[in-house]
Amino acid sequence: MEELRALKPKSAVNPILLDEQGVRDWMTKAYQAGVDHQAMAAQSRLFAHLGLLPAGASLEQLALDLNAGQAIGFYDTDTKQLYLLSQSGTVGPEEQLTFSHEFTHALQDQNFGLDKLAIDTADQSDRDLARTALPEGDASLAMTQWATAHMSILDLLSVSVSAGSGPQADQLANAPAILREDLMFPYDEGLNFVEGVYSQGGWSSVNRLYSKPPDSTSQILHPELYAGGVTPVVLAIPGVPSSLGTGWTLAMQDTMGELQLRVWLEGEHPTAAEKAAADSAASMWAGDRIGLYEGPNGAWAVVLRTQWRSSAGRAAFHDSATLKLGSLPGPAILCGDSSSVDLYVASDVAALEAFAPCRPPL
Repeated sequence: MEELRALKPKSAVNPILLDEQGVRDWMTKAYQAGVDHQAMAAQSRLFAHLGLLPAGASLEQLALDLNAGQAIGFYDTDTKQLYLLSQSGTVGPEEQLTFSHEFTHALQDQNFGLDKLAIDTADQSDRDLARTALPEGDASLAMTQWATAHMSILDLLSVSVSAGSGPQADQLANAPAILREDLMFPYDEGLNFVEGVYSQGGWSSVNRLYSKPPDSTSQILHPELYAGGVTPVVLAIPGVPSSLGTGWTLAMQDTMGELQLRVWLEGEHPTAAEKAAADSAASMWAGDRIGLYEGPNGAWAVVLRTQWRSSAGRAAFHDSATLKLGSLPGPAILCGDSSSVDLYVASDVAALEAFAPCRPPL
């Protein structure tokens, strides 16, 4: 892997083998120590208000269960330790393949400093996801090249069959779409993004990405935006309207980005046609900002402001988002102008009218 990736390690990396319980124990401890529980709880409520999660669902618990169930290896940037899942305690083709991926993360960290990517910013989920796609796409490409050069056809078939069936595959298929897509995006779309850069200039071109990492999932999905320096538009959400009186607060704000807006438009278990329509409707994303507001007696409101790179893109998103309004768990309306679409949804009509500057046509 050192020769293939053309990077030299600065210190030794020795893998530790864990069984499934060991992986879950490690991740549970990491979540307890490193997760902002209050922020995750607020995001759970936000996703529920958008129809992305069932009411009362815990995003933190769902994410822990999914990550622990899907993990077959991971590299810890804090301790610089590499872990591999091995139920038998032995190293076979799957463990070797996983090691090639995770060891690439160690090489990235020792040469570029993965902490510099700043992928744990509470209110920048879209940027975090895009920047996670860089090292994951890089490691996935390196792993693929290593497997092609060093694994037999039988070993490749064995690993492929194992990955596509069994409890892990079932768990992923049954996970809420927002969690499943967020989990797979850095590997699938990150690989496509890095492959494109690699095809133009090899690993040296990939290395240069770490000094200027992507800032949005839109740049990953549309590499020409990254190449052209097209960065997201910065938007601001409103303060709490004075008409609501006291007791209201802004519980959280974030940026959803093209990927999460596409998932929102798709819904759960979309058909191929629904996926294509949502992909088209979100493809001209230029920027967004979303806020969750909470008031007395369980009252709430969500404000999503979006900007689009063309009038046609704005119209496409508006039309698709209009179809979602009836499925939201509260009264909702779309407002905006020639380049923007703003979504307002609330627990009741009074809260909706306090935030929304427009009214439904008579």
